[in-house]
Amino acid sequence: MIEFVSQSKKSNLILFVHGFCGGEATWRNGGGRSFPELFSDDPEISEKYDIAHFLYFTKLLNLFAKAGKVSTFVKRMFRTSHGKLASNISIEEIGSLLRTEIRFRLQTYDNVIVVAHSMGGLVTKSAITKDIEEKIPPKIKLFISLAVPHQGAESATFGKLISDNLQIEGLSPLNDFIHRINDEWLKTSLRPTTKYFYGVHDSVVKKTSSVPIDKEKSDAISVDEDHTSITKPESQSSTTFIAIKQIILDFENNDPGISALEIKQLEDETEFDDELFVLKLISADIHNTTVREAKEAFLNAEYIRKFFSNTSDQKRLAELYKKIRKVYQNSYTKYIHDGIPNSGLLLADVHETIIKEDKVFLNTFILFINAIHKQGMLHQLANSEDENIWWVKDGSADSLRSLITEVKSE
Repeated sequence: MIEFVSQSKKSNLILFVHGFCGGEATWRNGGGRSFPELFSDDPEISEKYDIAHFLYFTKLLNLFAKAGKVSTFVKRMFRTSHGKLASNISIEEIGSLLRTEIRFRLQTYDNVIVVAHSMGGLVTKSAITKDIEEKIPPKIKLFISLAVPHQGAESATFGKLISDNLQIEGLSPLNDFIHRINDEWLKTSLRPTTKYFYGVHDSVVKKTSSVPIDKEKSDAISVDEDHTSITKPESQSSTTFIAIKQIILDFENNDPGISALEIKQLEDETEFDDELFVLKLISADIHNTTVREAKEAFLNAEYIRKFFSNTSDQKRLAELYKKIRKVYQNSYTKYIHDGIPNSGLLLADVHETIIKEDKVFLNTFILFINAIHKQGMLHQLANSEDENIWWVKDGSADSLRSLITEVKSE
């Protein structure tokens, strides 16, 4: 399934994924040079990237199948040397095969950049959304979409009349598969950076389908090509080649990817000193070391929150905050009834419970939020004047006003 064009143990890979009835020839121009080979000849790309194809079986085998005219002879033509009968499988299943290849054959790569054409883009989207659904950090960090029918291809509707090919069915506008992966794609803010190319002469996949509704204006790139020529730049001076190369180099220099979600360190010890959650800790005589840890957790919670801006993630975050508030309330109840002897141990008890319940009561479908972020979310709650979260038994609105007045007077 993976065929390398160049392989020299780089940490990054550019992976080409062809479309319906395609293969290695999808990328080969009239002069016999392929798009991947042009990349391997480019010193700026080849210095940092290995290059490969993802190949899968896709043929128009089932033509006239609905009329009962599929030939046994045609089937035998595509029987493998091992006697295994190759057949068309669904786009979703091909996406699962891509995930398998990435997991087991491409596991040494830190980052994978996918250049996908037509149906290959739907294969790629299916693989990415399945990773996110199963809480697996996607290895695909940049997705370059070339004439991909994100809303389906009208020509596939006519193809269904003469064929029961599963791939044609998956390409039809508004079919269940298209609708489902688009819905999943829009639900998460953790999908990879995506650039949408469309050919102005493409009569197979129209602009309205190749540039989906979730795009930003800067993501849509028009080129003077049709559905076939968009994959076959004649040389390194071709606009499509130059544009995709520049996108890869720009992404490499300004990667906002998942790696940016690493745990952040507090650089300034005085940071957040005037924040309400810190004043509450100080008023409870919490040790300086513990206050610093709370600041750092708060920093990470504030940082990661900006990645989750869509409606679905916001609802999940709201539910998670409710659960964290409940964890605090349970510990605070023990504290006011002398089950916990002091404020420092109250805070420790809440933090320890968050760690203990991270994958149980506090489990969330939002990727990459861990126990440290959840501890920080506790202090985000404490930082709100509307939240009654204290580390002393006599915490009240009067105490809050007193703290705020004290800060303003300094």
